[in-house]
Amino acid sequence: MQIFFLALVFVLLATSSFAHPGESLEPDVHRRLHHLEHPARRGVFECTNELEKRGWISHQADRRHAHLNELREQVGYSPLARRDRSLDAEIFGRQAGCVLDPEVTEGPYWVGGELIREDIRSGRGGKVEPGIVLYLDINVIDVSNCQPVPDAFVERLTLVSWLPGNGDGNPFEIYNQCLRGIQPTAKNGTVSFISLVPGHYTGRANHLHIIIHHGATRLKNDTISGGTISHVGQLYFDQSVLKTVEDTAPYTANRQRWTQNDRDGLFRLGFRGGDNPIIESQMVGRSIKDGLWGTIDIGVNPLAVRNPRNASLFPADSEVRTSGSMWGTHPTSSAALPRPSSGGGPGKTLRGGGLIGGAVRSVRSIFQHLQN
Repeated sequence: MQIFFLALVFVLLATSSFAHPGESLEPDVHRRLHHLEHPARRGVFECTNELEKRGWISHQADRRHAHLNELREQVGYSPLARRDRSLDAEIFGRQAGCVLDPEVTEGPYWVGGELIREDIRSGRGGKVEPGIVLYLDINVIDVSNCQPVPDAFVERLTLVSWLPGNGDGNPFEIYNQCLRGIQPTAKNGTVSFISLVPGHYTGRANHLHIIIHHGATRLKNDTISGGTISHVGQLYFDQSVLKTVEDTAPYTANRQRWTQNDRDGLFRLGFRGGDNPIIESQMVGRSIKDGLWGTIDIGVNPLAVRNPRNASLFPADSEVRTSGSMWGTHPTSSAALPRPSSGGGPGKTLRGGGLIGGAVRSVRSIFQHLQN
């Protein structure tokens, strides 16, 4: 098993297409390994019995069931409101769980200063992008005491430009606010977003990014300032759901190679240690075109401090590039794509021998770490 895992790490590091364009996976793999082996690591599932005894799981199942029925009534499918609720606790409770810090990457397109808003389907100018609507319900749980986390801020971001039908298809529109936004958690630790199921790009399965902030201040312009970040992770969808999505317009217009979950190294790495980063989802209506209802629980340690780096900052009128960002200017055209100094695709070249050399050294250091 250890040899297989090292082989997986090697493939991840050596294959630049697993990363966002301009992004190296080396620090992400090391960060994930460090997280998995942390002695204080604890997951949501370890809180299940306590949450069940307190009635929290039952309460969340009732709340989520009611919300789904409201959505079905809104789209004219109230007859689909399920009368048999015996499985609610499994669908919306025990099996809606996720992870403690599925620590991977914020990606190179994280823009600080995004707006607090629930509906994140539109970008600048108010244009709502095409795609399957995703109603996403997230519970945030403090795994140190198995209590919901109120007054945190959950930030959601997805690289919208890989979704077909988005403008000129430019993958570097970090100034486009579509599918990016922030929501505060309520007293029960819950946030909700109205979004779109993300499209795909070569080398990665369909996924979205989550960042969780604590102690931040809400400003008058509906942004947040200060505080700390405890969680940086990626969430995924069941493969059968994605098959239906990819067979539906406008996703059918995407000509890039579609990487399925089991071929995405970061997806597979995300399951090590008992984590489960898949969003539990159901169709709102009789067709996936009516939208998806998705639920997931994320366990965090609010005292943990992550230090992700944003690509730029979004003030009221324009972005300001972050010092140290990979972008020399805002990447508003394909000409801004960082090029490797040697071959191997769009990923950054690792120092000393390129991608393969860097992968070999990384696997060697990881193997030594595992032997200690």
